[in-house]
Amino acid sequence: MWLILIAYSFHFTRHGIIFPFMPLLATRLGAGATTIGFIVGAFSLVAVFLSIPLGGLVDRFGVKRLLLFGVLCNIVNALILLQTDTVAGLVTAQLIGGIAFLLHVVASQAYISRLPDAHRRETGFGWLSIGASAGQSVGPILGGLLVDYFDYQSAFWVVLVLSSAGLILVGLKKTRESNPTQISYSPIQDARQAGSLLWDPKVLMILIFTFAIVFAANLRASFLPVLLRAEGLTELTVGVLIAIFSVTSTTIRLVFGRLMDTFSRTHILVSAMLAIMLAVGLIPSTASTTGFAILIAIFGLGFGLTQPMSMVMMADLTDPNHSGLSMGLRLTVIMVAGLLSPVCLGFIVETIGLAPAFYTAAMVVALAGVRMFILRPDLIPDRRL
Repeated sequence: MWLILIAYSFHFTRHGIIFPFMPLLATRLGAGATTIGFIVGAFSLVAVFLSIPLGGLVDRFGVKRLLLFGVLCNIVNALILLQTDTVAGLVTAQLIGGIAFLLHVVASQAYISRLPDAHRRETGFGWLSIGASAGQSVGPILGGLLVDYFDYQSAFWVVLVLSSAGLILVGLKKTRESNPTQISYSPIQDARQAGSLLWDPKVLMILIFTFAIVFAANLRASFLPVLLRAEGLTELTVGVLIAIFSVTSTTIRLVFGRLMDTFSRTHILVSAMLAIMLAVGLIPSTASTTGFAILIAIFGLGFGLTQPMSMVMMADLTDPNHSGLSMGLRLTVIMVAGLLSPVCLGFIVETIGLAPAFYTAAMVVALAGVRMFILRPDLIPDRRL
């Protein structure tokens, strides 16, 4: 368990170094807003089609093999970034990086989903989220320092070292992670199982909610860094501000289990979504570093509550024997949001401007909130004991 958490933290630290600066590097290479959107979206493109099959493979063959393959993809991603100075190279690196991200997230979340006790599942998802948030807190600051004082090459060498550190998963023991009753892999069977999950209106509600939140949160990997640079801030300052998002996400996740025991899911969800809408809607009108820091912190608090909540609700609704598949389905939706958000918002930036892109993201969250809390509040699932 601890090897998974450590490797997960390494993975998100190297990811944290890359994602805020990919749009800025693309800008240096002469890419416009629409092209930046496609470069950022490429990270999610392959994963959109692989999330469900890989979830099924986790259920059959266990966590270790797929995690190690994810580590190898991270290493290849870093090597490409070290060699490329073209938009095509950035797209290739993003495609491979997206596969690595998918492998790490689906396999790790499937492991937690199988824990039999509700409190342990909630705590486990909280710790997994803490590891991700901690990595994404350190990563942007470290990346900003390296880019500001050295260059992008130096940052990518550090990414390669962190990617290689994931090989500690070789020591992960094979235990109950795989499902020995399933000898062969059938994508058709998994597609049918995924389809049956989608027929459940509660599962569909969780997926719509997850899509809306990730659609807005993807701004920090696409046009939030562009907006901050347009305000004249340095790469280091951009990295620090992006890291604030992850710091507040991590902070709120430290008490996630206690919040779940104290408040209803509805109250937590309403508060989190209001925080995200407020922050995203006000960021474009801010003109000071302090103002950006406050709003990004609020944004991070909201996001920090929604993601473990999404994982917990999904786990509560699905059979533990299909945990990999259910988390793969959830991640498919995350990757679809990660693909559509930069592409759609990039078109808006190109044609209208930066501010409307932020207003559009806030509106997507608002519409999901209307469906959840006004039209169908009965679809918020109860806790599985």
